[in-house]
Amino acid sequence: MRNFADRGTDMNARLSRFAVEAVLLPCALLAGWASYRANVWIQQRVVERAADGDVGPLPNGRVLNVVSLGFERAVADLCWIRSVYYVGDEAAAKVRWPAAERLANLVTDVDPHFDTAYVVMSSVLSGMRSDSDAAIRLLEKGAAVSSYWRIHFLLGFQYFMEKQDYVRGAQCLERAVALGGPQYLQFLVSRLYTSAGDPTTAMQFIAERLKNEETPQVRAQLEQRLSDIWINRDLALLDAAIASYSEKNHRAPKDLHALVDAGLLASLPRDPKGGEYSIFSDGKAGTDLPYEVLQLKKTRAG
Repeated sequence: MRNFADRGTDMNARLSRFAVEAVLLPCALLAGWASYRANVWIQQRVVERAADGDVGPLPNGRVLNVVSLGFERAVADLCWIRSVYYVGDEAAAKVRWPAAERLANLVTDVDPHFDTAYVVMSSVLSGMRSDSDAAIRLLEKGAAVSSYWRIHFLLGFQYFMEKQDYVRGAQCLERAVALGGPQYLQFLVSRLYTSAGDPTTAMQFIAERLKNEETPQVRAQLEQRLSDIWINRDLALLDAAIASYSEKNHRAPKDLHALVDAGLLASLPRDPKGGEYSIFSDGKAGTDLPYEVLQLKKTRAG
């Protein structure tokens, strides 16, 4: 027969379990409510096709993070589904995804460690929306809390290619390497610090980005930028050789092969398609390939 002490112990244990359950039950209900409201919001807007690409009012991600009570990833996943749907929506694409940054911030406010959201949505913002400032804001937000090397790599890419801030780009790449990124990035870091703005470095940087970029539209834009830099580099080299030839011989070269014959070039460069450059009517080197004239600023690393 159990004594009163044993009965007292059982009673205390039951009271303790009751107290714990009394706390956990409201927490579970709040988490369920947060997931429910997020899901309702998605369902209400999944068929929304506003002509201006807007998504209407969004829930407060930081509030959802608090009330999700440990289930923030589940709630963030629901918001992420909505973001992915928005990026693929034809109506939003026609107006260049004006709500992309808001949706990216919603997902990463709910779950600040949602690394995929930073990587994918930064590509959407920069590559598809052509808003490098928004991409940098999102990646800086991710870099502050994430140890995923690719976020820091992409941030360095934005600073280097879009802002011509080569020192900041190198710093981000150094962080990427320290967090487990490919060791070959060290080469780019040293080149950025010692010869900021070198077109060859820019081409290597884009080539590394292309190795992991899966979005077709972003890949196409990166490939075009790679071609632009390639052509700008070659034309600058050829124009310098033409100027040297003209100064030395007091006449313009009849063709680019004359530059090789004169010892000004070891060989003639080929364009990105494998074709030859030529001298245009203005006396400068040119190509029939379409390209954008780029001005890569050169800065001294401090």
